[in-house]
Amino acid sequence: MGRLRQRLVVGILAAVLPAASLASCNLLDDDQPLPGTARVEITGSAPQPLELVVSDNFERVADFDQGARYTRVISADTSLVQPDFTREYDIGGTHRFYVRLTNHSSEVAQILLQVAFDGEVEYTQRANLSEGGALEFSEVFFGT
Repeated sequence: MGRLRQRLVVGILAAVLPAASLASCNLLDDDQPLPGTARVEITGSAPQPLELVVSDNFERVADFDQGARYTRVISADTSLVQPDFTREYDIGGTHRFYVRLTNHSSEVAQILLQVAFDGEVEYTQRANLSEGGALEFSEVFFGT
């Protein structure tokens, strides 16, 4: 029975590993087209305007001493928005995008934030944002 289990496990791994390697090839494929636009959609309700920060000029930082990672924004556009809000941003030159949505009101905002690249939704988050609460998302694309 022990050898039968070994053969079964080896057989399963032989079938699964090639499929897993094919899936990883798609993730690392340099021939994937890089996105040219990012679309931000904000729906829901907010008692007052929300602060929207968008950037294509940022860096991801790892603080190994603290064991933390964070995003440092170098330059950004900041505006106040109300749901229902939709805007497209050109990211063709940088192929990177950062967005942070913050509620500065003392009343709770019920928000759905979606970010899409060239029409494909990559991030969807629903939240009840209390005062100071924020949703944050960033993506850096690599390829040709």
